[in-house]
Amino acid sequence: MYSFTTQTELDMERNNFRQILIEQQVELSLVNEETWIYRDKENEIDTESNLAQIVTGIRRCGKSTLAQMAFRKLKFAFVNFDDERFYGLQADDLNHLLEALYAVYGEFDHLLLDEIQNVDGWHLFVNRLLRNKIKIILTGSNSNLLSREMATHLTGRYGIIELLPFSFGEYLKAKKVEQRVFNTTKGKGLAMNLFMEYLVNGGFPEVVRGEDRKTYVFNLFEAIVTRDIIYRYKIRNVRTFREIALWLTGNYGAEISYNRVKKIFGLGSENTAKNYVSYLEEAWLFVSLSKFSYKKQESLRNRKMYLTDTSFADLAGESGSENTGRLLENVVMLHLLRHRLRCGYEIFYYKKNFEIDFLIYHQRKVYELIQVSVSLENPNTRNREIRALTGANQEFKAAKLTIITMNEEELIEQNGLTIHVKPVIKWVLEDDIVKSLSPEL
Repeated sequence: MYSFTTQTELDMERNNFRQILIEQQVELSLVNEETWIYRDKENEIDTESNLAQIVTGIRRCGKSTLAQMAFRKLKFAFVNFDDERFYGLQADDLNHLLEALYAVYGEFDHLLLDEIQNVDGWHLFVNRLLRNKIKIILTGSNSNLLSREMATHLTGRYGIIELLPFSFGEYLKAKKVEQRVFNTTKGKGLAMNLFMEYLVNGGFPEVVRGEDRKTYVFNLFEAIVTRDIIYRYKIRNVRTFREIALWLTGNYGAEISYNRVKKIFGLGSENTAKNYVSYLEEAWLFVSLSKFSYKKQESLRNRKMYLTDTSFADLAGESGSENTGRLLENVVMLHLLRHRLRCGYEIFYYKKNFEIDFLIYHQRKVYELIQVSVSLENPNTRNREIRALTGANQEFKAAKLTIITMNEEELIEQNGLTIHVKPVIKWVLEDDIVKSLSPEL
């Protein structure tokens, strides 16, 4: 741990800081900008804002690259705190780090602080920089640590950008595939081939660029569970915690309760189960949906867990081809998640007299009910999905009713209601919900 006691030791630490920053600067300069893929989230970063711009998301989804892309035409300084040489760094040491930054980069008015949650008391440093009119982008892989500090210490002085692995549109850009080729019969077939590939392989940038998916995803999952959760929260029952993480990976899209997790894994209390699940969510391995209810307690009792990237489904030993329906639902969930902040809606599932996959709540009203089904070819499946939407809508009077499928597209008129059936590729590429709720975007 850093501790300055004499002038000589202080000079040594300053030199160490400078050396680390120089090496990180060299690494930054070696990044090939030609390999960068335009990310939709870049539009949400205001590089001239007086607020801290905070990019949060799972490790290796491209947070640092996104920030570098936003700053690429500006003179900026950079620190990556996810470096073992910074282990034990405290807020009091950051002033010396700032001195080293100016020594390495010269004058700058934009600063990128990568994985800032690794430094205790970071908010004091950031607040001071903001007062000095430095434009700051922060990145972090733990949503709770960042949000807790922000709510307490950066009140009203930050903006949030949530970043996930590549969307299907970004996946196509990385593969250098133009969407216009999908207009032909051949193109539609190629589009489905690419989408099925995306469904199984997911959107981690390194995997898309050619890294072996199984090895990469396994190692990433292990690193997050071990480093970001077990070590950080000092979890004692490591084996049980790992088993819970893998069990959730195999039960994505299913409704769970903390009481059920407690019973299955023999935990001492329901609160322990809640903490364990929340740690996995905070590290962005999973995202959860609450059940929609006007009674808050009922809404919080049950939830559905989804994978932050569909490639994690492999960890449970399940073949993607055997779980197309669940993977499709997971992709739809992630697409909805990508746009919720800028469009200002909340996502729930509904389960009472009818079961609805996704309920979109906007401006204190139920805006849209969405069902996901691989196909409506089977009459029983078709009738079930239509009955669920029309039945639930008797209570909610939603503005839109939608069924997302792999291939089908039609309008269904039922009981005076119109149900839009959309093929998933068209739905995700046209950003249907964005155009509906925020047409100016």
